[in-house]
Amino acid sequence: MSLAGKQWIFKTDFEQESAFLSRELSFSPVLTRLLLNRGIDSTEKARAFLQPTTDHFHSPWQMQGMEETVARLFKALEKGENIIVHGDYDADGISASVILVQMLRSLGGSVVYYLPNRFAEGYGLHSDSLKSFQEKGASLIVTVDCGISAVEEADYALSLGLDLIITDHHEPLGSLPSALAVINPKQKRCFYPFKELSGAGIAFKIASALGEKAGRDLPVDLLDLAALGTAADVVPLIDENRLIVSAGLEILQQKRRIGFQALADVVNFDLGNLSATALSFILAPSINAAGRMGEAGPAAELLLTDDQKRAVILAGELHDANRQRRDVERKILKEAEKAALEGPLAEDEKIIVLAGNGWHHGVIGIVASRLVEKYNRPVVLIALDGNEGRGSARSISGFDITEALAGSASFMERFGGHEQAAGFSVTADNIEKLQDSLYCYARARIKPEQLKPKLYLEAELSGDDINFSLIDRLKLFQPFGEGNPAPLFFSSNWDLKSWRLVGKDKKHLKIKVSQNGLTLDPIIFSGAYLEPLLQKHRKVDLAVKIKEGFFRQKKTIDVEARDLRYCDSEDFEAMEIVDLRGLKSRINFLKDLVHNKESNTAIFVSTSARMKEIQNYCSCGKKLCFLTSGSNNEHRIIPANFKSVIFYDLPLSGNLLRPLFIDDRSGERTKVYLLYNEKDRRRNRALIEYSLPTFEILKKIVFSFSASGSSNLSEQLADLVKNTLGFKPAGSYLCRMEEILGEIGLLQEHCSAEDRSEILKSWPDCLKNSPAWQEVVELCESCEQFQCLYLEGSLKEIAASLKTLGEG
Repeated sequence: MSLAGKQWIFKTDFEQESAFLSRELSFSPVLTRLLLNRGIDSTEKARAFLQPTTDHFHSPWQMQGMEETVARLFKALEKGENIIVHGDYDADGISASVILVQMLRSLGGSVVYYLPNRFAEGYGLHSDSLKSFQEKGASLIVTVDCGISAVEEADYALSLGLDLIITDHHEPLGSLPSALAVINPKQKRCFYPFKELSGAGIAFKIASALGEKAGRDLPVDLLDLAALGTAADVVPLIDENRLIVSAGLEILQQKRRIGFQALADVVNFDLGNLSATALSFILAPSINAAGRMGEAGPAAELLLTDDQKRAVILAGELHDANRQRRDVERKILKEAEKAALEGPLAEDEKIIVLAGNGWHHGVIGIVASRLVEKYNRPVVLIALDGNEGRGSARSISGFDITEALAGSASFMERFGGHEQAAGFSVTADNIEKLQDSLYCYARARIKPEQLKPKLYLEAELSGDDINFSLIDRLKLFQPFGEGNPAPLFFSSNWDLKSWRLVGKDKKHLKIKVSQNGLTLDPIIFSGAYLEPLLQKHRKVDLAVKIKEGFFRQKKTIDVEARDLRYCDSEDFEAMEIVDLRGLKSRINFLKDLVHNKESNTAIFVSTSARMKEIQNYCSCGKKLCFLTSGSNNEHRIIPANFKSVIFYDLPLSGNLLRPLFIDDRSGERTKVYLLYNEKDRRRNRALIEYSLPTFEILKKIVFSFSASGSSNLSEQLADLVKNTLGFKPAGSYLCRMEEILGEIGLLQEHCSAEDRSEILKSWPDCLKNSPAWQEVVELCESCEQFQCLYLEGSLKEIAASLKTLGEG
């Protein structure tokens, strides 16, 4: 059972395909499994994926609208027309704007960028700005990362005499705008082979076509910007996006662009170590912060400037804006989470829709993502300012949030986005209607299993597989991101040794596990809440990511655990059985268990002496309930509310346990721990020999008596048994011995030599005439079978046995 409550999903097995690729590529089965999980099922595809080069780019001319766009731009360049690149205020829109501006300026164009103010204008094209462009003498407007839904605005631009080219990557909804050209791989008539480019990716394709038309090589110097927009916009890092980010990271690592270097310096990061993850979570947030907190212009200026001093100033401003954004984000997150818990989550709604007065609408998108991550539900947040509301939506896998908004379009002023993220505007008096509509939509379409967090496990690793060789090969799969995640591996059967909380606020969990001499110390970020569920010495499966790390200038293997689950237990209706049979340090495990359990616990031990030993070592002032082999357990008072049963020792028989399971405990969940081992069976055999006459003891008694010449065994039986056993037996032992010997005729008042001779001749067949002996035999066999089952049987078989005990 996952301790974090997540569903572990193992990707499809590709045994035959994996074997073929392993041979062709000289890859381990683990690595070929990763390739197949990504749809890479041939050596040609594998080489293209593992060795991405710019030669693999698709021709930009395959994109619908590209020829018209390039032709119109060159006409504007030739005539010296004023061109405006209209972008968006996020990192994708900013980087897309800079790509086209830099390319067109390099071709001699008179071009400026325009990034709308999130607060004064909001997302997309607006009639007021179009009017302003016309008044300032612009004749050609090119949108990037926006405009696909701007039908009315396109008509207005036409009425103003403006030529409009729309380039966007968001989902087209309804009719396309009446523009001079529309570039969007997702439009119906576009047969471009890759549909998931970001706004910056499309801008780079336009720049590539412009360069080709001008007789230039591929504009690789713009790939750093394309990589920024692609990574920041969380589009799938496959196909051309993978090429863009991979090649762009190389450009970034070469520190060519002054603005990126200044930004890296202010956050104390070495661009030489830049990865897609660092680009998304270290550099991009500062670029995004400009548009989130105010004007996006400074971010674009930073990426365009060649002035070192100016770059340093701008980088500092963006860094300050990002710190301010984090403070605002924390405040809104706290308020939104409280409202969610009291509202839609309390009502068990399948989508969270909230509105807040004074919420910063530049930050609510990030907060929505945080809530999606925590509660695994689509989240729609609305920042209210008077009667105006601006919303941001984020979704879970399998639920198209833009399509959901489309179903409630009548309640919004405008909206747009893609499957996982969207934005919109709404008036205050329509918010409640929008909430109700989205709640109804989600109830009808989101299945319960979609709301359970999922972990997709790509391949299984043994402890021996976790080494530097694997980590070096995994670097070939970078850059990681959406659509090409860092692999999450399954690794089973680790001994949980210890754990500790780490980090400034002690919110992260560091565990220590071992397997066959190998020790790992995975970290579980924000995993402090799992600490009460951990038990030393138990076996766990891990869901882990591995990567190269460094500690004191020495290369290390860094392991991040996303979840763990106990692999030594199974659930059976209202019972969970924990299999720790053979545990070496069971006394320490028992002590930890007793100390940490608040509820009553029943413990089975073999003898009263062991009971006292455990009481002295483990009780810590708590009252413990014991059952033993040597007592009449049916008269024991068992707490009605006990939740744990610990089989510290191996029981002799099921009858000893019946008091624990005979009562009606419907609705109560019982946890059963099996701590015994093979030594217990040997101890139990000794206990049986102390309690019941064995065949060998009977034989010695019979033959000793016959050899003695005595005619009355009753008078000397007690001494004879004591001398044979070496100790004084219990009264019950003697009674059973007398019963057996009497039934075979040796306890007659005067047992003649002839009688004894006949008994010896018939030995051991004469025991068949003793019901008492048959009872002993059956009891011993029953105990042996019971112990064999509980030592060697499956947990399912043991659960069935315990259930039988409860049924009487």
